[in-house]
Amino acid sequence: MSADTTAIRAPSSIAHRVALVAGVLLHLVVGAFVLSSGLLMPAWAVVGLTLVWLAGFFAVYRHRSRPLVAFVVPAATVALWFLTGWAGERFLGWNG
Repeated sequence: MSADTTAIRAPSSIAHRVALVAGVLLHLVVGAFVLSSGLLMPAWAVVGLTLVWLAGFFAVYRHRSRPLVAFVVPAATVALWFLTGWAGERFLGWNG
């Protein structure tokens, strides 16, 4: 016996879709900063941050029914990117 999951899902409104698209666009902007970090950070740090960014993109896709996730993930990624750059410059001697 299979359960009908269509009754469980909330109907998707226009505001929900606009918020999700805005969050994904924000995440893409963050991706541009992460990918251009090679001027400030070594390659291994850029690769690590890129993997974190891709995991965040997957999380946004996985939780696309909750548009708040689409705004929290880019904010957390920017915070991690900034913290990585600051800590690398402060403690590891990266020149930025």
